[in-house]
Amino acid sequence: MIELPQATVIARQITEELRGKEIIEALRGQSPHKFMFKGKYSDAEFAQIVRGKTIGKAQPHGMAILTDLEPAFILSLGCGGERILYHTSQKTVPKKHQLKLDFQDGTYLTVTVSGWGEVRLVEQSALAKHPHIKLGAISPLSDAFTFEYFNRLFDTLPPDKRTQKTSAKYFIISEPAIYGVGNGCLQDILYQARIHPKRQMLDLSQEERRALYDSIRRTLDEMVERGGRNSEYDLYNKPGGYQQILHSKAVGQLCPECEGTIQKAAYLGGSIYFCSSCQLECGKSGL
Repeated sequence: MIELPQATVIARQITEELRGKEIIEALRGQSPHKFMFKGKYSDAEFAQIVRGKTIGKAQPHGMAILTDLEPAFILSLGCGGERILYHTSQKTVPKKHQLKLDFQDGTYLTVTVSGWGEVRLVEQSALAKHPHIKLGAISPLSDAFTFEYFNRLFDTLPPDKRTQKTSAKYFIISEPAIYGVGNGCLQDILYQARIHPKRQMLDLSQEERRALYDSIRRTLDEMVERGGRNSEYDLYNKPGGYQQILHSKAVGQLCPECEGTIQKAAYLGGSIYFCSSCQLECGKSGL
């Protein structure tokens, strides 16, 4: 699934590789997908509008990749499971895809959705109405994401309740949320901070809050520097170089840091992975 680090990597590659290329043909909906979100334009309208447009700068925005289609439009990709690929030959274009852009120089861009995702055309003037974009959100990769800002997020938690909605997982990916972080990046962030996904955030000490903040910054930065997680692919169909610590294949193995074992559980609509020794739900972590 595309999350902020992968969106950052792909956005940089789109800007470096595709900026200035003219679209001479566009095909969206060749292989219908009910969880591919299109926005207000039909496939025919999409093709008509983007034909003749030029690729501009791309930028990550949470889990989305926003690419300028000059003039006046933005192509929004990501927000889920997508393979976004650049092709120098028609031979490598997949038989099934949800988007194919043909460029004037004989190269191509394809998007294939897995699970859910979007290929949405948005007017630049209407970006604020995008359902998956929060224009005022603070990216954890930005200088504005300070420890003081992070600490203030705890003030939004209900002080009289200890529920799933005040757990570490809910706090990071649901509400108040760390913008652009989902269940994929969550696992290693919490592991590095030695915090269990079910841990009540209202019970964290200032030292633990700082450890979690540092883990968010350090883990996301490393993911970007290494080209994304090894479970995701970049614009050139290459897996990322960040080797995930906690994932499905690690279940039952020994923790890299202690004598505990990596465990898996279902929680809040998805799977969580954690060390049975380093990350204790009661709060006596390995810090």
